[in-house]
Amino acid sequence: MKAKNLKQEIKNILSAIDKNFGKDSREYQDAEYYLDILETVYHYNYNDGIDLLNELKQLLSNLSDKMPELAPERFSQQYPDVSEMIKYLEEWLPD
Repeated sequence: MKAKNLKQEIKNILSAIDKNFGKDSREYQDAEYYLDILETVYHYNYNDGIDLLNELKQLLSNLSDKMPELAPERFSQQYPDVSEMIKYLEEWLPD
């Protein structure tokens, strides 16, 4: 899988979280960790990562209360490649 703007969108998500919580925050560290691993799973089609995908989705859901751009109705518009990656992983990763 190759989403040409995926890396930039991940940087934008992390930048938004950094502005709201700081780089040393638990929210930033968690998002960076989940996105890094899931990006690798996405690119190389590893057969694991469902737990991290669920953790990322939960984190984004929790953060959406404070960061409107992470709300489900806006997320796919703001971050289409990350949204595509999440949808792909939801379908592809085994339960």
